[in-house]
Amino acid sequence: MIITDNPAVYLERAEMHEQLAAGTSDEPARKMHLAMAAEYRRKAAEIGALSITRSGTDHGLKLHAAAG
Repeated sequence: MIITDNPAVYLERAEMHEQLAAGTSDEPARKMHLAMAAEYRRKAAEIGALSITRSGTDHGLKLHAAAG
């Protein structure tokens, strides 16, 4: 895993892992890529690139990315 203070780098990595997950039929690999994507998004949120909110009316999450 990379270490940077640039949230855009983490968001790019998250998108890459999401694309890899979507493109594989290997279930363990898909789970690993989705876990990596979630971790990169968490790191981006940790340094302020994302705000994550939970709606009171549904059970989904909304992600808001800051352009950088």
